[in-house]
Amino acid sequence: MKTTLLALAMSMTFAAAYAQSEEKILNSDPIDVDGYLHERQVTDHELEQIRGEIRKQKNESSLNKEKTKGFKELSKTTEKLSETTEEYLDEKKDAQKDIADYNAKIKCLMEENPGADCDKYVKNRRDDEAPVVQEVAVAQAAPAALLVVEAPERDGMGDQPFETIKLIMDAGATNYSGDKENLSATSAGLHVESNINNRFSMGFGMNYAQLTTQDYANQNFGSNSGFYNPTGYYGAYGSDGREIQFKKFGVDMNGKFFITQGRRFRPFVGLGLGFNTASLNYSKNNSYTYGNNNYGGETYKTNYLSGALMMGTEIMITSQIGLNLMATYSTGLGSGLSNSGGKNNSNNPDQRRLGQLADDIIKSNALSMFAGLVFVF
Repeated sequence: MKTTLLALAMSMTFAAAYAQSEEKILNSDPIDVDGYLHERQVTDHELEQIRGEIRKQKNESSLNKEKTKGFKELSKTTEKLSETTEEYLDEKKDAQKDIADYNAKIKCLMEENPGADCDKYVKNRRDDEAPVVQEVAVAQAAPAALLVVEAPERDGMGDQPFETIKLIMDAGATNYSGDKENLSATSAGLHVESNINNRFSMGFGMNYAQLTTQDYANQNFGSNSGFYNPTGYYGAYGSDGREIQFKKFGVDMNGKFFITQGRRFRPFVGLGLGFNTASLNYSKNNSYTYGNNNYGGETYKTNYLSGALMMGTEIMITSQIGLNLMATYSTGLGSGLSNSGGKNNSNNPDQRRLGQLADDIIKSNALSMFAGLVFVF
């Protein structure tokens, strides 16, 4: 009996020792493959849940940032697309308008008797200019259409003689610088001009000039004038002497060379030759006699040739109207027939004075500045 109890007690002791040993083995720290022990991490379910929620919110925040960036890029792309679409629509409208305008123009050009609404298309068309046919296709606006357009306007005046006819009206001032006198006159001119080719033109016209000057008792011409009685002279005609009126009318021909063939600015140089008739007379013609000298009723007329150098430019405002700016240097090439009105120079000192003044003006260096209008036909 004692033996049995002793055996039972020993078995229970071994069982308890084995259970404790197994628990220690199960609850012992894990051993890594390298032989080192790692401490067991203590975890809590609520703490792990909080950590999981934090990770979730971080992921959602990152995702929202990416979405925001994507929406911004989408907005920019949409804005660019809107601008491109608007530009496309504008271009399309312009193209359709041009097509309609060309079609209306072709219709007017093809009609024998176009109406008033076609004036802007056929107004400047020349009968000898054949239309040029070309095919124009407008992308994204309308199907390709067969269009007829006018030949482009030619620069310059045209290659064929008399293709361009111009009427030039100008006015200005002329300064006569002679040996004894320096006088200024008002001038005007009217010319008709036509092209010979695209660079050269020829023209003819009329010009007129007039001036007045005081004759201070022939002082500029000295004692050879035959005047010896200033007191009596001034008593008869006033202290300022006698006013002299000079008038000149001429016809001329000219040739011009146009330096450029521009459509708006046409600078030129040229030469001219003119035939002129000049007349001089005193404004006070009451008779006065001093000794053998007679005064009053003096007139002088003469004619002469003149040569001129020209330079200037045409400034076209439209294809048919423009401005003409020109500077001219001219001088007489010799006097022709003169008429002193039957006065004898030896007994009529002021008659001789008129002839001397006429010669001084004719042989002077005449510089003129003109501005006027150009009409092209």
